[in-house]
Amino acid sequence: MMRTATTGTVVTMRLTVAPQDHAAFDDEVVHELYGTASIVRHAEQVSRWILKRHLEEGEEGIGATVSVEHHEPVPVGAQVELAATVVEATASRLVTEIVVLHEGAKAATASVTQVVVDADRFADA
Repeated sequence: MMRTATTGTVVTMRLTVAPQDHAAFDDEVVHELYGTASIVRHAEQVSRWILKRHLEEGEEGIGATVSVEHHEPVPVGAQVELAATVVEATASRLVTEIVVLHEGAKAATASVTQVVVDADRFADA
């Protein structure tokens, strides 16, 4: 079983919001702002960085739930920092709360839940 992460552990990721991170559907740009789908991808990525440190051989993590709330718009080209904090950790589950900061202000918050599965068994599903 996964080595349990310590509640309160924080991992950060800094990035520049890229043109492909804007909100777009069916090749139509909705707006030139940090889109929800990109925030989800980055929140899952920084959360996975924590999970990977604790997986045992033969284990893999999969996303179970994600939620995002926007607080302030972030333009393409801006610098952001995502800080993921472990709020729940068991041998089979990791929950992180993520704060997205832009120019010192809270731009978005997210929550990511990952569960641990047997990698071989999951691959065969």
